[in-house]
Amino acid sequence: MKVLLLAPERWTPILAKLIAFAGRHGDKRITASAIAKLRALDPEEDVDAGIAVATEDGELAGFAFALAQGERACIVVVRDDLRGRGIGCALLRALCVRYGRLSCTVAADNASSMQMCFKAGMTAVALQRGPTGKPTLRFEYGRSRN
Repeated sequence: MKVLLLAPERWTPILAKLIAFAGRHGDKRITASAIAKLRALDPEEDVDAGIAVATEDGELAGFAFALAQGERACIVVVRDDLRGRGIGCALLRALCVRYGRLSCTVAADNASSMQMCFKAGMTAVALQRGPTGKPTLRFEYGRSRN
């Protein structure tokens, strides 16, 4: 598996593929708002965005997208048949390295995504109500809490 942080000039040509991939492999857990932010991504305006992709045998295995260090959006999607191999964790780590800090939210009923965040070195810092009304954990990496 290879993980690559994409340069902004490579975002536009791959966006449609990433959005379709999220639709196929996101298990209906990716919010419409997060997909809309990915769809509207502008490399010239969204200088605080990052996209990491993972490939396996030359094929897309997963991707992660964050906007404003995850404060405005954070998505991780891994191909169904490749889950449980650390791909999501590697994608999150790539974004953590890119930003030095990162936040994301995970629905409390999504144990595998919570485990991915913990393995990536993130810390659960708050329980809040998510966009769908579900209890949601907020994870952070690289932020000191006073």
